[in-house]
Amino acid sequence: MSEEILNLKSKVNLNCSICDKCCEYRGDIKITPINVLEISKFLKMDVEEFLEKYTIEAENEPPEIVIKGIGEKRNCIFNDKENYKCKINKVKPLQCIVFPLVPIDINRDLFINSKACKVDTKKFVTVNKWINGNNKNYNRNKSIYLKWIELMEEIQPKWERFSKEKQKVIKEFLYKEYDLKGNFEKQIIENIRKVREIIYTKSF
Repeated sequence: MSEEILNLKSKVNLNCSICDKCCEYRGDIKITPINVLEISKFLKMDVEEFLEKYTIEAENEPPEIVIKGIGEKRNCIFNDKENYKCKINKVKPLQCIVFPLVPIDINRDLFINSKACKVDTKKFVTVNKWINGNNKNYNRNKSIYLKWIELMEEIQPKWERFSKEKQKVIKEFLYKEYDLKGNFEKQIIENIRKVREIIYTKSF
């Protein structure tokens, strides 16, 4: 049986009981530059400190990074075990915003429901309300997220052919060369442009 494809207007049986199951076995939460900047600012720390303390490289998907999972269950490091709430809820990554929905086409806002949440079977909500809620993080960061996906699709097939030096420079521009007091989206777009220049430069 094929999964039902959902759009923003679709009503789904979803509600949060704060059980923290969505934070278990989560060594796979990818974060993009907009997440790095927003979370660093939210935590009042510089970007390099955030990257060192809370992230690791994604396995087999360079140059992407993920939030650290800790303990036997690989719990998200930002899960508060005292109250089961997310410590960075206001700036959490897209993967967490949409959970348990799984994006199949971000550009057209299409999803499937993984049905990984415990739910009250009588409660329904629209997909739009679920993923945007009060913070509207999904809508706010969608355009820059799509630019990131496009860049990763361009970089990853070539990554192993880059020199170590080129890989290092690309990572610097993707994740570190930012000013937390500046406009995040403008900086990311400019750094994406610089990375594309580096990709096609033969001087490395």
